[in-house]
Formats: sequence, C-alpha cells, structure tokens
Amino acid sequence: MSNYTLNFAPVSLIGNATVFVGIQPYSKQALAELRQRYHHTHVLRRRGRDDVIVDIPVTAGAKPLGNLQEEVNLSESREYWPQLLSAALMRAFAGARDIVSDYPVTVLGSAARGLVRHSDLPAWIERRTALQFDTRTHHLAGGRRVVGMVCDSKTRNLINGSCADLLALGVPLLGRYVQVENARNDSRLVPRRNLIGRVIAIEDGVLTLDDHVEGYERIRASEAFPESRAKAFDDIVRHILGDKAAPLLAHAEQMAEQFNTGPGRKRQIEEALGFLRDKSRLEATPGVQFRIGNMIGSRDRDFPQNEVMPKPVLVFDPSSSRKDEWSERGLKTSGPYDQRTFSPKKLNIAVICQAKHEGQVDRFVAKFLDGMPNTVSGKNNVARFGDGFIRRFHLEKPKVAFFTTPSASSSGYVEASRKALQQAADDGFKWNLALVQVEEEFKEFEGEDNPYYATKAVLLKRDVAVQSVRLETMGLSDANLVFAMNHMSLATYAKLGGTPWLLAAKQTVAHELVIGLGSHTVAGSRIGSHKRFVGITTVFSSDGSYLLSDKTAVVPFEKYADALYDTLIRAITLVRKQDNWRSTDKVRLVFHMFKPPKDTEADAIKRTVDDLGLEDVTFAFVHVASDNPYIIFDNGQQGIGYRGPKKGVLGPSRGLHIKLGDYESLVVFSGASELKQASDGMPRPSLLKLHRHSTFTDMTYLARQAFEFSGHSWRMLAPEPFPITIRYSDLIAERLTGLASVPNWDAEAVQFGQIGRTLWFL
Repeated sequence: MSNYTLNFAPVSLIGNATVFVGIQPYSKQALAELRQRYHHTHVLRRRGRDDVIVDIPVTAGAKPLGNLQEEVNLSESREYWPQLLSAALMRAFAGARDIVSDYPVTVLGSAARGLVRHSDLPAWIERRTALQFDTRTHHLAGGRRVVGMVCDSKTRNLINGSCADLLALGVPLLGRYVQVENARNDSRLVPRRNLIGRVIAIEDGVLTLDDHVEGYERIRASEAFPESRAKAFDDIVRHILGDKAAPLLAHAEQMAEQFNTGPGRKRQIEEALGFLRDKSRLEATPGVQFRIGNMIGSRDRDFPQNEVMPKPVLVFDPSSSRKDEWSERGLKTSGPYDQRTFSPKKLNIAVICQAKHEGQVDRFVAKFLDGMPNTVSGKNNVARFGDGFIRRFHLEKPKVAFFTTPSASSSGYVEASRKALQQAADDGFKWNLALVQVEEEFKEFEGEDNPYYATKAVLLKRDVAVQSVRLETMGLSDANLVFAMNHMSLATYAKLGGTPWLLAAKQTVAHELVIGLGSHTVAGSRIGSHKRFVGITTVFSSDGSYLLSDKTAVVPFEKYADALYDTLIRAITLVRKQDNWRSTDKVRLVFHMFKPPKDTEADAIKRTVDDLGLEDVTFAFVHVASDNPYIIFDNGQQGIGYRGPKKGVLGPSRGLHIKLGDYESLVVFSGASELKQASDGMPRPSLLKLHRHSTFTDMTYLARQAFEFSGHSWRMLAPEPFPITIRYSDLIAERLTGLASVPNWDAEAVQFGQIGRTLWFL
C-alpha cells in the first residue's frame, strides 16, 4: 500500500470567526494605496462578484475602513484565508526572523546555523536556509474544500557588506555586477536589492559601470553591493580565504545536499510547522486563531485522489504487433518503426572536426557506427551499445569523409563545412548527415562567433542533418560513453527523418490535436532588454497513434497568437484531409503551455474554429508549471543504488499523479530513478493547471496524456522531465533564435526546406 506525504498542512480556525468588514468601491489604485498604508492592521482584497474592496481588521483596536460594513463568518468564507494566513505569518515572524518576501512569506533561517562560517570570513557573508510558506486550496471529491499551508525549504546566499567593504578586504570588483538597496513599503521586510550594472573602473571610491540601468553610470562603492549569485559568491569567498576556501565551500555544499535530500527537506518542514504550531499564535483576527495541522499523508481523509500511471506503450511496427514499454529494449529487439520504408539505407556522412582532434574523433565515429560490444554494465553484463547505430537502425555501411579545420574558430568550421558541400556538389551526391565535433566552451560564444550555430546554419540551408558531439563527451570512459551513444543514436535517426517508434494512444471518438508552446529568452546583456521567442510544435492523433506535424515554427512573443492561428489552420486542414473529417465530427484541441494562457490564445482558437467551420469542438489549456512549491515524499522509498549514499531517498516514482482538484494536478515526470546521483536531492513534481476557460475539463485524462508525452521523446532514451510538446517547442525556439544571430542565415531554410520536416532541432 502506498505511503505518501505531501508538504501541505491543512489549517482550520478556532474561536468566534464572525467579524465586521469594511466595503468600498474597487479601483486598482485605491487598493494599492490602502494596502501600502494599512498592511500592518488590515487585510484587503478585491471581491470579484460585486467588484468591491473588502477590508478585514486583523489587529486589536483596528476598525473597518470602508463606509459600508458587512458581517462575515470567516469559517464559511474560506476565500479570505490565504491572505489572512500570510498576514498572520508576517506578524509571527516580525522581529524574530529576517523576512525577505511577503508573497509567498519567505524567512531566513538562523544565522547561527549558517552553512558558510569561518573565523577569517566577515559575519556579513553568509549562506543560510530559507523557508517559504505558501497557501493553497485543494478541491476534493464531494465538493469539499481544504485550505492549507505548503512549506518548502531552500538555501540563500547573502553578502551584506558593501562594495567598499570588499575593496578594503582586497577583493577585486572589476567585471562584477553590483546592486543597490531599496527600502520596501513594509518595514518588516528586508530591503530589496536591484541589479544596476557591471564595474569597469574604480577611482576614489567611485565605481564606473557599463551595461547599467539608466542613471547609474557611476555610484559610490559604499552605496553599492555585490550580487550574491552562486558563482560570484564562491569567487568572493575564495578571494578572502585563499586556500582555506576550498574545504569550507566543499563542506557547505555537502551540508546543502543534506538539506536537499528527502529526509533533510522533510525534517526542516516538520520543524517549521512545529514552530508555528507550538511556539506562536497565528491570529487570523483578534481572538480567532489558525490551527496548523500535520502534513497530510495518503492514509488521511483529506489526501487527494492519486494513482501511479502506467508507462506509455511504444509501437515498433505499423501493424502494432511489436510493442514495448522500454524504448531501448524495443529498438534492439524490434528495430525502428519505419525500418522497411526508411530511405536511404546507405548514408553519406561528413565529419567536421578540428585537425588536432581528428584521431580522437575518428575513434569515436567508429564506436558510434559499429557499436561497443565489449563494454558491458549491470548485473547481467549487458552491452548497452553493442549493436551500434548501423545495426540498431537496420542501415548499410555508410560513406564517411572527414573535413578538418585548423582552429576552433567559427570561420574555420564554416570553411570545413563548405568544403564538404563543395565535394558533394562536384561528385553529384548529397550529404545525409554531418557529425560535428564541438567543445563545451562554444556555448559561451554568441552569434557568428559560435562554431556550433555557424556550422549548423551552413549545413541546414542545404538540408543536411547536423549532429554535434562535444569533445568532452568523446573523452568519457567507455563505461560512461555507451549511455551518451544511446541518446545520440536515437536523436540522429530522428534528425534523418526516421521514425524510431510511435506512441500507442487510446482510441477515442473525438479527433484530437495536441499543440505545444515553449519559449526561449535572448538577452544581449544582464541589464539590457530581453526578447522572448515562442516555439510551436504540433502533435496529432491519427489511427490511434500520436505523430508530429510536418512543420516547426518560432516567432517573437508578441506575434505568437497569429502564428498559433496559422499553425492550427495548417495542421487541422492536413489531418482533416488525411482522415476525412466531417464538419460535424467531434474535435478536441489540447494545448500544453509554458505560461498561464491569456485571452490571446482563446481568440486564436475561436478564429480557427470559425474559419474552418467546425461545429463540435472542445478546448483544454494546460499550463505545465515546473516551478511550484509542492514536494511529494514517498515514505517507502529507501533509496536507489547498491551502496551509499543512495539517490532519491523518500523521492516519488515517475508516473505518480495526485489530483488536487478539477483544475490542478501534480504529475511526477522524473522520479527517484531518473536522478543521476544522490546529490541531486529530491525529484520535484510539475503542477498542471487547467485554465478556467477550458471546455474540456477531464483533468485525469489530461494528466495521463501529458505523462505519455514525456515518455515519447526521440531526443533521448530516458524519459523527459516535461511532455515533448513543450520540450520540443523550447528546443525549436532556442535553436532558431541561435541561428538567427548568424549573418546570412536564411530562416526559410527550415520553413520551406526538407529539413523542416524532420526533428532537426533535437
């Protein structure tokens, strides 16, 4: 029997909960001004049903502010509880803990229990734990509504000394980004820091900045503070402590890892809830207290409905007779889905690499193509990549040619790529695939200076699939290399236009389209403007299997509603023709989104339906939120591994689904088994949130569908941490924005070229 604990502690009210509240007409400005002036004494919120501001006195002696007064029974009016609980937490922690946020309420742990402490390190350089208290509502079967506190723990770096203090300690500031402190409207909150620029010169205690906020060309060092992001924080500690820094930071990392394990997180949360329960009085209003319960467990009455979803079934032949739940095993035993129709069987492969690494690359390519049968692992001594790319995908021995560059410059890579294209043109053939050796540091290069994007731009314009391989990957031991080879072989076959497998979908009456929206943000600098691009990918149902559409797209954020309309028109028209849809057929459109949807999405859908003349259409807008406060503990999970430290202790398994209500579900896409090592901490669930304008509202169906898509990735043999609808869209946006920064790149190469009908972006 399952034994789960959710970091959700139900709350209840004790005492006479009937209070008088003030009522006044709503305006955005009036609500903001009232909150700024009365945040210590009143809770204020907008009540949508009659569009008024409701104020609730929460301290002794406070009176309602509105001209009209109304009697409210708080026990029955649970919509007020989240703000009342946050206000009670603020009063409880004020003066006892440093409060860094009031929504959600976030407080720092004791400085005495800091993770970075050394006698030679100033007391104002700290790494401390932080506790976050959010308020959530679960809507359970039978219309029951449970309000509770969701508690999470993190670590936070603090540098409370000024830049002048760092200069006095001999810490260099050139090249560092700095911040200024700004007071908050609520004096109980620690000042907020804002990034203002990067130091390029220092003279007479004054910092000169570039990449700066307007008005901050110069600032006194005593008025500026260094940023405390992990890399900058560690660098400052190293400058101050010298050789003593390494063991201190290593110890701090170990302590942080212990905090982030399942047992460590659970212990912190239980201690925090115990403190609030036993050591303080959380008053909702004078004489009315909140009672904090224990974190709910799966054996409690208030634990939401839950299930472990079955693994997706993958199909490896058109007759659907060859199926498997494990992609790697299915490929080895059955071969790819399209092995009888894939063409060409004999590939022309161009290898582009630096001349000084040609020998190493040559050995790697041989292992990739022919396999590594002598490298075995596991209890049964299995050769994970014993078959190699050629045999696994039922191909013939390819033609392989090397084209080298004398340097790691993008111009050298481009020249080598052009030599490869020239040879193909001279000899009257076409390259099917280019294997390109790159290096990890190339990720730091921008635009035309990035050899990866410069090479990809040249080759994609000629419809040549590109698979890059990092030099660092080639240098792995054979025992580790086989895993990288497995993933690379799958992605390469998909880029060539192959179909490794299909997802066996449940047969439904409705025709169904699933559309994914993902994004990528491009920033020329830390301070400068950021531009978000949206990738759109379509996955559709046909004959009971999910397939990918033949087009990919990326557009600036402000234009994606129009692009979504165009994508839907094209996809629906294509599938409607293929499957002989009638206008009266039932159609379902499901959208997996990287952000909460707004009216622009709904407008695009409505235009599409109107223009196509579809009569029976339902929609579901699903926001897949990886950033959420929930943690699920599996009390039966003792850890994975043959020896300590074991990974994933108390971590939930992949496929766990907890339905929080008709519009929210928690889904574990990557569980304890998917963690790479014990130091990775706890797997986190994603929160699926269904938009209120959705007309298809079967949350269980939608959660199961999203989970199946996370196991249908052709980028890697392991499951993805997100549905591929979103993961692929993220990759499309990232790759196309990178290519757009290369001079002379032709965006129509993907839009209209043959390469756009493959998963070139994997």
